[in-house]
Amino acid sequence: MMEQFLTDIINDGINKFASDIHFIPTDNEVLVKFRVHGEIQYYTTIEIEYFNKLLSYIKFIAHLDVSEKNKAQSGIIQMEIDECLFNIRASTLPRALGEEACVMRVIRQNFEKDNNTMDDLLIQHIKKSSGLIIISGPTGSGKSTLMYELIHFAKHILNRHVISIEDPVEQHIDGIIQVNVNEKANITYESALKAILRCDPDIIMMGEIRDEVVAKEVINASLSGHLVITTLHANDCVGALHRLIDMGIKQSDIMQSLNLIINQRLIKLSTQSHRKRIYEYLSQSDIKAFLTQKNIEYETLSAQIKELYENNQISQSEFEKF
Repeated sequence: MMEQFLTDIINDGINKFASDIHFIPTDNEVLVKFRVHGEIQYYTTIEIEYFNKLLSYIKFIAHLDVSEKNKAQSGIIQMEIDECLFNIRASTLPRALGEEACVMRVIRQNFEKDNNTMDDLLIQHIKKSSGLIIISGPTGSGKSTLMYELIHFAKHILNRHVISIEDPVEQHIDGIIQVNVNEKANITYESALKAILRCDPDIIMMGEIRDEVVAKEVINASLSGHLVITTLHANDCVGALHRLIDMGIKQSDIMQSLNLIINQRLIKLSTQSHRKRIYEYLSQSDIKAFLTQKNIEYETLSAQIKELYENNQISQSEFEKF
């Protein structure tokens, strides 16, 4: 019964294009909500006692400690729905007032090509044989989706040999070697990257620059004749540069290695149900000019969002959000 109930919720979430399923306890009940195209939508309400049984089942199939209620936990549930494999990342969080909350991130394992993410700028840079491409932005801005689109294009259109290091591998792309970080098995970003460099890759996809060690390894790989694509959490392109400097990367290495920085957002247009990707970028010449304290001019995200609002293409609430 629990299995069918959970499957029905996940099925409905997938059919509504939900990226996350939220279970939010209140004093008397538990609210179930979907995040669809960045917006939270109410789905249903369930009784607290029933939710506790459901949560125990979720923990069991996600290989979490069913008896642990005072510590945050996270695990993966694999499900096949309509012949498509999904990884459901279940995360629990203890509340101050008792009942645990739970969020399930829905991750499609089979990559679905989206032609709308590619443009001339990206095609120009993915064709290069070496250097570093950084896709930056906050959580939920579509960084990973764009990376997958780029390496899919590199493999299937440019016939490049691509190897990725991810934590975890979110989507499977046929013909690409994808390595999953596993610290218990001593497969870290650092150790995996050193091994990959011995396997003759054309392009290396690095899931995320998380710290100083990974940042330096990424820079070294891009300077050794490989094209490296990675992501970085930053609010804008200039902020991404500052983060690299704060991680101890020399400005001379940044100028030599970094081909392109993109900072992007997903904006909901008033006339469409899906979200539009907009971005600002700094080219290598822009980056060199900025680091040598010269003036640079580029179309910022703020200017683009303001223009969309003034042309009535986005709502006031969407404008205020960004």
